[in-house]
Amino acid sequence: MSEPLPFFAAQRTWAEHGQRYAALMAEALATGQALQGPAVAAFEAALAERCGRRHAVAVGSGTDALFFALVAAGVGPGDEVLVPAISFIATASCVLRAGAMPVFVDVDPWLRLDLDAARAARTPATKALIAVDLYGQTVDPDAFTAFATEHGTVLIEDAAQALGAQSAGSIGRLSCCSFDPTKTIAAPGSGGAVLCDDDEAATRLRRLRWHGRDEDGRFATLGYNSQLPSASAAVLHDKLAYDVTWTARRRAIAAAYDEALAHTEHRPVGVAPGRDHVFHKYVLRTPDRAALADTLAAAGIPTRIHYDRPLYREPVFGGGAHDCPAAEAACREVLSLPIHAYLSDAEVEHVTAALRK
Repeated sequence: MSEPLPFFAAQRTWAEHGQRYAALMAEALATGQALQGPAVAAFEAALAERCGRRHAVAVGSGTDALFFALVAAGVGPGDEVLVPAISFIATASCVLRAGAMPVFVDVDPWLRLDLDAARAARTPATKALIAVDLYGQTVDPDAFTAFATEHGTVLIEDAAQALGAQSAGSIGRLSCCSFDPTKTIAAPGSGGAVLCDDDEAATRLRRLRWHGRDEDGRFATLGYNSQLPSASAAVLHDKLAYDVTWTARRRAIAAAYDEALAHTEHRPVGVAPGRDHVFHKYVLRTPDRAALADTLAAAGIPTRIHYDRPLYREPVFGGGAHDCPAAEAACREVLSLPIHAYLSDAEVEHVTAALRK
């Protein structure tokens, strides 16, 4: 290859769109409202419409979005929250932050929380379930909604990796988005949002993001400082218009990778029946991850591991073992390939040739 193949799209996205982004950020800052300016309100309205929700409340990060969603749902000390054994750390650390206890649940063949395992893990203390749209593929909204209804459990969707996918942002009582620099819709910095249809929850979320301030300007409850910069909101709003095109490109690349892997010992995690996938990550499973990663690296193809151990093995959660055999097996085998809209046809062919070889 004439230049290193990039795992992420940030540099090439800026190269193509940076001049416009800079102008949009300047326009947002010219209002004199660096935080919670008109650009934030406009982005919130567009995001809510995109996800079919009444409200979108922008915050400083996807991690804060998850924490605020739990607080708005009334989760606190003494409560348990069901979370999948495979996800980014924030899915479960936000539960500790709320004073509750994460209960780790094994995963299905597509590495999302398994509802049968969730039924077995329930206790009288179970207050909520966090459904993670892992790698860019949503959970089944009907099945998860039915589970939450049956068991009187608050359903919160972690849609951080799946914005643009079927149903993403609309599952459960509250849905959480992330706009960190690696996401398919990425802020020039950090950012997140909570989506909901409940007016009271939206009001509470808006208070939480700025020190508990109410509509009369009083600091009536405990809150935090977690605001989305106006300049970031302007860029994110612009990127929403490109999301469909970018997603189509990633899906085409994923199809090429699938075809290349078809006659090898490696297999994609794949797409569950009846679901679609925006391929925030393209993840395969391989019996010898180190060997495959080394082979691809020698060909100039970077890889990553998402994720190399179940969440319950992290020291912050005690680092102990759980009965999650599917998660344990997956974490030994998963490997992520580069996938983003700014990979050229030649680069995709280079990757697929290396996979076939």
